[in-house]
Amino acid sequence: MGGAPGYVPSAGIRGWLSGTPPVLALAAVEEGVRLVEEAGIEPIREKGIALTELAIELADDRLAERGVRVASPRDCARRGAHVALAHPDARRLCEQLGDRNVIVDFRAPDVIRLGLSPLSTRFVEVWDAIDVLAELLVVAETVGALA
Repeated sequence: MGGAPGYVPSAGIRGWLSGTPPVLALAAVEEGVRLVEEAGIEPIREKGIALTELAIELADDRLAERGVRVASPRDCARRGAHVALAHPDARRLCEQLGDRNVIVDFRAPDVIRLGLSPLSTRFVEVWDAIDVLAELLVVAETVGALA
């Protein structure tokens, strides 16, 4: 069995798959830190607040009458850049939103979570997501009324 044990990295991109810390993850962190530094933390926070304020306003105006309630704190000092919308049929709605290319998270038992990343989410995307959710709720009400 001669020779000392050691690590021999794979050639090419496979050599980037392991390491302590993981090399690929560090490469992504480096770019993420660069973007945050370039944008500035205060402008990022300000946009996060503006995105969530828009989502909450639209939810109040367009979804509350359809059984959706804002479950996130309304005080922006107590809220990150996401909005939780509660609805009894949240799991199904999350699946349907995904089918319509609106990426959300389901949180048991009844929450649709909109993660609004200030560096990459546009205001029109918030508007469009609420539009799609409103459409899905109208369809559900119509189908329910016909059943």
